[in-house]
Amino acid sequence: MTVPHPFRRAAALAAACALVALGLVALITSQSPPARAASVGDFTLTPGSGSLTDAQPIAGSAGFSGACPDAAIEDINWNSVLALYVVRPDGTEAVAVTGITDQAPYTAASSTVSLAAADNPGVDVRSLSDIIAGDGTYELRLRCVENDDWSIPPSSIVPGDPYWSQKITVTGDHWAVGEGATATGVALAADPAVVAPDGTSKLTATLSPAEATGTVAFVDGATTLGQATVTGGKAEFTTPALAEGTHDIVARFTPASTAEWGSSESTPARITAQLPRYEMYDKDSGTLLGYNPQLERGQSVKVVIRGCVSGTTYAMALRGNDARFPDATADASGTVTWDALTVPDDAVAGPTNWDYSPDCTGGVNAVGAVDFTLAEPSSESPSATPSDDPGGDPSDEPTDGPSDGPTDGSSGDTAGTTGGDGTSGGTSGGSDTSGGSGTSGGGGGLASTGSQIALFSGIGAVVLTAAGIGFVRYGRRNGLLTFGEPRA
Repeated sequence: MTVPHPFRRAAALAAACALVALGLVALITSQSPPARAASVGDFTLTPGSGSLTDAQPIAGSAGFSGACPDAAIEDINWNSVLALYVVRPDGTEAVAVTGITDQAPYTAASSTVSLAAADNPGVDVRSLSDIIAGDGTYELRLRCVENDDWSIPPSSIVPGDPYWSQKITVTGDHWAVGEGATATGVALAADPAVVAPDGTSKLTATLSPAEATGTVAFVDGATTLGQATVTGGKAEFTTPALAEGTHDIVARFTPASTAEWGSSESTPARITAQLPRYEMYDKDSGTLLGYNPQLERGQSVKVVIRGCVSGTTYAMALRGNDARFPDATADASGTVTWDALTVPDDAVAGPTNWDYSPDCTGGVNAVGAVDFTLAEPSSESPSATPSDDPGGDPSDEPTDGPSDGPTDGSSGDTAGTTGGDGTSGGTSGGSDTSGGSGTSGGGGGLASTGSQIALFSGIGAVVLTAAGIGFVRYGRRNGLLTFGEPRA
């Protein structure tokens, strides 16, 4: 029996590891799902124009070359129903017409089908004016869908999610086949959405595509609040002081070049201007207390709750305590005021609230109770002077052995509401759903994990292969790739 030289053994081991790593890469790659969404050709529309507000905006006929997949699972197939989709500027799709069955099954080399409702029993038609929110060019996609629930075939049936494509250009209420200006979309957000009367809110309009250039007007009903120029796909504007009430504001995009970009309008963003739903004041100082303040036993506060029913009487209680408090009646504006509520001496420390009834539900952000935290009572003070008598001679005997049980820790109260951080606060405070559980923190899916494994495995394979080659070349150059003497 001959024994390979150590360098040759190392080279062989490195080569074997490289082959294993390459095999792992090949296995993971073979499990990756095929890419989807690919046009297999264009379809035609007759007539080639229409109105968005028509009962059925696209109601002529559609012609296309090719067939739907000739596949079936029991009574389910993907060659007897077609659906028409509109692609929005952000890449999402919306159904325009589905349940097209004229001339089915679609297994011939080419087909021309009627889109009219009369020729397609059970057809479902959506209004294009609900889907298309501005001028520009939009893509239409015609697909084969499942005959039962009109879903797109899975990749195991027809890889690549094939569809036939067509472009239409929208100007106002009119659409026509052909490609012109690029369609745009605009989304509007308000921060904050609830402000005090005469307060302001920051409006942010986000354009799709982000390359679109132009201006955005911010409109409250019939009043234009102002406008801003789009920069980097966004336009920002701070409202002037808003009167009390609700304000449904829209963002209207006007392109710098109508030949390049289409106009668009956002869905409304609602801002509510109202006084705070409740307020709590320290009775003695008149200081307005913040959200969930810390109170002391015996402290008196004034509580104001708004959005109630005028003339209605409301009762007040302290959660977890039997103390009785006077009732209060809502004034003409629906505001209820308790001038003096005193925290009882026997109230339990920890989170609690002033719990009134019935609840006031008017307005936005209705409040069912006014939260506060009751401070822990101060601890007993130690004796001022120690005893002069130490209490007798110390015992000659040693004290008992150490306790088997651990000493009491102080890691928060039993409700987990005081003292204690995210890992030690109380015996029941801080559930797995707060503070980020180990199983739900923003991890990627299987495809992402597989891609990372493939990447690192591929790098490892390259490194190991290079190392093996280096060992072999080094061994040859130095005369090390030889066999030792045979063993007895």
